[in-house]
Amino acid sequence: MRGMQAVLKQYIDNRGAIDNAIARTKILEDNPPLCSALCRILVTELIFGRKKLTGESKPVLTVLNYHEQFLELLSKAVCDSKETKVSKPRYVRVNTNLLSLADVFQMLEAEKWRKKEMVHSGSYNDFLDSVTKLEEDEYLVDMHLDDLLIFHSKQRHYWACHPYVKEKKLMLQDKGTCLVADLLHPLPGAFVLDMCAAPGMKTIQICNVMQNKGTIYAVEQNAERYFLLRKMTESAGCEIIKSINADALTIDSNRCPTVEYILVDPSCSGSGMQNRMSLEPDEKDPDRLRRLAGLQIKMLSHALNSFPNVKRVVYSTCSLFEEENEQVVQRCLSLNPQFKLLNCKKALRNKWNNVGNVNYKNVGKYCLYTRPDQDHADGIFIALFEKRRRSEESD
Repeated sequence: MRGMQAVLKQYIDNRGAIDNAIARTKILEDNPPLCSALCRILVTELIFGRKKLTGESKPVLTVLNYHEQFLELLSKAVCDSKETKVSKPRYVRVNTNLLSLADVFQMLEAEKWRKKEMVHSGSYNDFLDSVTKLEEDEYLVDMHLDDLLIFHSKQRHYWACHPYVKEKKLMLQDKGTCLVADLLHPLPGAFVLDMCAAPGMKTIQICNVMQNKGTIYAVEQNAERYFLLRKMTESAGCEIIKSINADALTIDSNRCPTVEYILVDPSCSGSGMQNRMSLEPDEKDPDRLRRLAGLQIKMLSHALNSFPNVKRVVYSTCSLFEEENEQVVQRCLSLNPQFKLLNCKKALRNKWNNVGNVNYKNVGKYCLYTRPDQDHADGIFIALFEKRRRSEESD
């Protein structure tokens, strides 16, 4: 952990928000052995400090178990401290392993929420307009994802403390990340590889898409994040997860046979995340982007080359920088001509606006961005690879 003086300063600067978050999560009530002073220090470090906790002591693991709730409750303080001005609605995804959509609608009616009707054959711009006009007691079913519910931005803290969220029946998951599993779209019974799986949000959603039938190899190299991955997927009712604590670059068809679908969601700059946006060109770190792009190319090429039965691969980052997105995809296509790109916008029935940079020939127009200032979501990039049929390989 950082020097105690620095941690204490962060706590003092955000004392009211941290104490309120601790009270609202009831972490001290639910875990009597946890020292309140230590809890404050750990929460401060996790949210305002290094954004991670090391070790596997009981206090550390207890606070990490509440990470999602603390992040949501303290998001306003985080954003204020970074002067982030973009706001977005509260997205709540239904974990269909544990709860049916019918049960969710019944619960919402009992809690006096009003469902806002949206004509799904309408335009995407009309849908975005409906999102901006949500009343505080209304919710909207997403036009692309039937299991994704949208609430007013002021309801973020309400859902962070909801019992169904703590029980993993509902997942606080941004729309941009939800589109990744939807576009990969593995069928029930399929064999899927999630190469960078922790903490497990996308893994759980893939399991939902597959109706909890088949096999998902979930890989995570870091021991601490691997522990969280296992804990989260187990508590979310995932029965088809085979978790692997290893470097994804060492995984091949011998370790994970008959893989048909792969999700590649590697480390990136995170420039699209609203609580750490850095979008000005002069704020980029070119050396870091080069290092990240090198790893991303290596990981994506490994996915495209090492699994003979693979049909579809999704590459995703939470970055808005072309160095990590279009340039990586372009390079991997040139190295792996046995694959082509599918049109992400067409996969969403053309009800989308933001695609990649069309100056990247045969790449940009096929890729998809969610942009915070336009799509009311975190900044996410998605590219969808499909293996060519033999008759196409000469094209």
